[in-house]
Amino acid sequence: MKLKLIGCVIAALLLAGCATNNNLYQWGNYEDTLFAHFHEPEVKEEMLASYIAFLEKSQNKSKKKVAPGLFAEAGTFMLEKGDATAAVRFYELERSLWPESEPLMTMLIQNLKAREQTVQEQTP
Repeated sequence: MKLKLIGCVIAALLLAGCATNNNLYQWGNYEDTLFAHFHEPEVKEEMLASYIAFLEKSQNKSKKKVAPGLFAEAGTFMLEKGDATAAVRFYELERSLWPESEPLMTMLIQNLKAREQTVQEQTP
């Protein structure tokens, strides 16, 4: 009898350890936006606008942090649209919120600024 009880307790602890905490970070509509970006071009711009609005709204008003990588992803979306200034802004937000991303974000920011500088020098 004791062996069954111990087995049940161990099983319960293992199952509790497998539970995820989806409430740790804010994700917004990230999954839907990412899917739309690659598979539904007709709603891509609408989903992207909603995603950017979520990020801008959640910066200051929420107790939970925006999930890691979401600002960087928004920067990449902006870069694909041709808006390097917005991309740099989102990369800087990612770098400030998630210090472990600093080397990559710094490199991306420096490359974008160098590219922008080159373009300005070549423009008469």
